[in-house]
Amino acid sequence: MSPYPAFASSHAVAAKSGAAALSDARLANAVMCDYIRAGRLTDAAAALFHSMRLAGLAPTEYTFVGLLTACIRRGNPRLGTQVHALAAKGRYCGGSLLVANALLGMYVKCGHLEDALRMFYGMEERDVSSWNTVLSGLVVLGTYEEASELFGDMRTGDVAVDRFSLSALLTAATEGFSLPQGAAVHALSLKSGLEVDLSVGNALIGFYAEHGDSVEDVVGVFQRMPVKDVSSWTGLLNGYMEFGLVDNALGVFDQMPERNFVTYNAVLTGFCQNKEGVRVTFAWKAGLQGLGLFRQMLENGLEMSRVTMTSVLNACAIAADRKMSEQVHTFVIKCGCGSSPWIDATLIDMCIKCGRSADARLLFEHWRHQESFHIAWSSLLLSSVRDGEYERASSTFLLMFRSGDIQFIDEFLLTTVLGVCGALGFTELGKQMHLLAAKSGLLHACGVGNAIVSMYGKCGQLENAVTFFQRMPHRDLVSWNALITAHLLHRQGDEIWDIWSQMERLVIKPDSVTFLLIISACSYTDSDSADACMELFRCMSSKYNTEPAMEHFAAVVYVLGCWGHFDEAEQFIASMPFKPGALVWRSLLESCSKQSNMTLRRRAMNHLLALEPQDPSTYVLTSNLYSESAKWHCSENTRLEMREKGIHKIPARSWTFDDNAIHSFFARDRSHPQSKDIYAGLDVLTLECMKDGYEPDTTFVRHDVEEYQKRHFLMYHSAKLAATYGLLMAGSGKIIRVVKNICMCGDCHSFLEHASAATGKEISVRDSNGFHIFRAGICSCRE
Repeated sequence: MSPYPAFASSHAVAAKSGAAALSDARLANAVMCDYIRAGRLTDAAAALFHSMRLAGLAPTEYTFVGLLTACIRRGNPRLGTQVHALAAKGRYCGGSLLVANALLGMYVKCGHLEDALRMFYGMEERDVSSWNTVLSGLVVLGTYEEASELFGDMRTGDVAVDRFSLSALLTAATEGFSLPQGAAVHALSLKSGLEVDLSVGNALIGFYAEHGDSVEDVVGVFQRMPVKDVSSWTGLLNGYMEFGLVDNALGVFDQMPERNFVTYNAVLTGFCQNKEGVRVTFAWKAGLQGLGLFRQMLENGLEMSRVTMTSVLNACAIAADRKMSEQVHTFVIKCGCGSSPWIDATLIDMCIKCGRSADARLLFEHWRHQESFHIAWSSLLLSSVRDGEYERASSTFLLMFRSGDIQFIDEFLLTTVLGVCGALGFTELGKQMHLLAAKSGLLHACGVGNAIVSMYGKCGQLENAVTFFQRMPHRDLVSWNALITAHLLHRQGDEIWDIWSQMERLVIKPDSVTFLLIISACSYTDSDSADACMELFRCMSSKYNTEPAMEHFAAVVYVLGCWGHFDEAEQFIASMPFKPGALVWRSLLESCSKQSNMTLRRRAMNHLLALEPQDPSTYVLTSNLYSESAKWHCSENTRLEMREKGIHKIPARSWTFDDNAIHSFFARDRSHPQSKDIYAGLDVLTLECMKDGYEPDTTFVRHDVEEYQKRHFLMYHSAKLAATYGLLMAGSGKIIRVVKNICMCGDCHSFLEHASAATGKEISVRDSNGFHIFRAGICSCRE
């Protein structure tokens, strides 16, 4: 038996009677409508319409409405245009409002809004359905201002609005209007008595969830609705989620008399939205709750939309569970959702956040979605930054930048790339990003400006950092902190105190970062500023309502040690309101090294070993301490213990820049393509430096070997290799820029002083402590 009995009976009559059956146009229209309802849309309906014309039967307005409905369902505007021409020929466009509205609907639903508007404004007669059709089309396409203007014309023309008009306009208000405009529509719904209508009430809930002053606006509309459906309850749930009231939203979820997949999507999306700006543990739990909800959806056999899958992937990324992410990834592939551009982009983000960066890169290598390419590419870039892989981040960016494929760059991405340039000391790329910010109109953004100041400071371009800061139209506290950091990297303590005085005059409230920077600057003033440091520290809580943290205590200890106030430093540590952490003892240890206080160094080392027994740097410091005391056996035992425990120290690495590329070196590294020339050049440069008075300081070799071996170890440190390559490639007047990942040893420091004198070149080295600018045999650090 046919599932469409009306279609079966009508078709049987037509088949039996042949052309005679077509003598009744009404019967032909009924047959055509049954074809459409049966899903045999455009082809069958058009063929029957053709038969009507051959039989000499005049189509009625219902014939055109049926055909246009078929065009909408199949998304066939070409056939719709032909039907329009035929209707115009038969004078149905002006003579039948029903046909005219059907044509409007066809053009709107098929995305031909200009044709719809042209027809709409040419109509001699319009009803509320005509206005609603065009209004909804404008809203769907996101042209909210035009929708608002059309609604104004509608009101001016005394057209009585209905629930469809208000629902469409409230949708526009939710997406593109402000609160006053939406409230005006709400007032109109009250005046017309339509607030109690189900569709209008649901639209009002959606509007206030997005633009309301508080969740009470949403709750008020919901409570006044006499009839509620699953959309109403879901809107209320979403409203609680939008205002961060997750527990209330879950309470609504439990009370709902009915749920659908949209409800579950709202909860999943809410979990993902509300993980931002909260504790890590809460975010992790939110991710797990989202995954639990997904499991419940599967068990209930609910529909899995793309919104569902995107939310599930986001929840998995929040939970940061590698095994779970692999299971969800497998499910996405099995259910065939992996071909969506937005789901694939979210997959990459999930892989990255779940520690599967290699899988994320593999997905990106096979990328085929242009519309979401920038999202996937940005995720990979941010992943490298988060993992501290700045070279990989720069190469990922440069690959797209040089190919000209960058079509989209926003404030966040630009700020990230500027941060990468600063971390690497990549001056040339940083300047190009500054230019790109100017071309993109993003220089006015305070975040971008702050990133530019920070980038120039970390790249050794202090003058550029100061100049840009002074020209910034808007500054916040981050701007001032970035400027102070730039001066701190150049060890300009007195200049930092001048900036602090300027901040106080301008009544700029400092934060904990500002205090940490100012306290640290006391190590680099021309005269002993330990007293000023202590006074500032005491004012933190009493005057500025900022409680000192562990890092502030550690910074004070370092300042006291640097100026030789070791007794005061120990007394300060003893008076701390909480147990001193490893950071405090490390600061004391480093300051003692500057003043050669061996007794206090050993005491600090013992505390450090007790607090951080697994930290590689602790073992290295211990080994070096033994070596300085010529306790070679103890030093070797410490290194042996490291190897047995599988603890590896961070290898010293230095890099320089040439032709917009990074050239990286390790100690005694011969992997560079020009290593033969570099080593030959370094040998020649060493001889020239020795003529100038340089003598290798073998006390910086921490191994019990022969003197000639110590000299050989010193000869090819990474900083010397990088500087030599820079000198070989440098043109006239070019500054040699080197960055080192750890503190530069004293022998390299001495060597580069003599190298700057021997070559007449300026050599800039940024190590973990800041900048060393070598000019004519003198270093800016004055150490």
